[in-house]
Amino acid sequence: MALTFKPNKLCRFTYNICRRYSDENKSYYQIHEEGPKPREVYGQPYPEWRKPWIRRQGEWTSKLSVFVEKNPSPDIMYTLSKIPDMNWQTVKDWWSDMKEIQEIVNQKYLPERVAMLGSNLAAMHFFTYRQAYVRLKDSSEWLGGDITKLNFPDHYEDGYFVEAVDCTNFHHNGIRYEGLQNLMNLNFLKWLSLKNNKHIDVWCMDRIAGQNGKSLEYLDISGCKLCVGSIFAIARMSALKYLIITDPGDDMNVQTALSMLEQERPNLLIKAEDRIIEDTGNIKK
Repeated sequence: MALTFKPNKLCRFTYNICRRYSDENKSYYQIHEEGPKPREVYGQPYPEWRKPWIRRQGEWTSKLSVFVEKNPSPDIMYTLSKIPDMNWQTVKDWWSDMKEIQEIVNQKYLPERVAMLGSNLAAMHFFTYRQAYVRLKDSSEWLGGDITKLNFPDHYEDGYFVEAVDCTNFHHNGIRYEGLQNLMNLNFLKWLSLKNNKHIDVWCMDRIAGQNGKSLEYLDISGCKLCVGSIFAIARMSALKYLIITDPGDDMNVQTALSMLEQERPNLLIKAEDRIIEDTGNIKK
């Protein structure tokens, strides 16, 4: 038997439901008169420094503040301002920027992952899931490839010590400055290949020197950007024994820095690989 509601009963039923889910059964007018409640995060008052300046205590406000509070972000305003001049190249540039931002966020160091897995297991998950390979201490097997076949622990277990990392085929044109932080606290790391990673620059070399300079013995940065600052960062790697770079060519500044490095570190073997010359005549590092 189908249920039927009279109009007055249906209105009363809807009204009771709405009252049930309202704030302590208060009417809309009561809630409006009381004003907004203080914002809380996990039961704690919202930090004052995170509030918009217009809502902080002691700031002067006026009737015009309504335009400040409801103003969209600068990024949205900038995008809207370019609509009249929008073309295909602008859309491609925007899409390229979004992909780069996404990749930077994707490579960031996650303290939560390290807290659950430990530094070594967290590094194994990070690198192998991005088409890189890792090798553990006292082992000759390289771990990587099809991530569906990898059976790494999903919580901390003792006995996993990363000794080598090969980022030659790291996805999306190589690891970035943000991703190198995932090498932190790998005390047994001795072998590292960053070959043909186009995002490696002097800032990346400085981070590697600070994090892994005391344990790293082998470093391959052939095909990467090389400058005088990079050589100075390499000089800080006290344990380094073997270095592979791309021939600097006619860059006298880099050649001078390498000569100084060889004089200062006679036990360091430096191998310079030839640059690849494409059919067009351009030099590809």
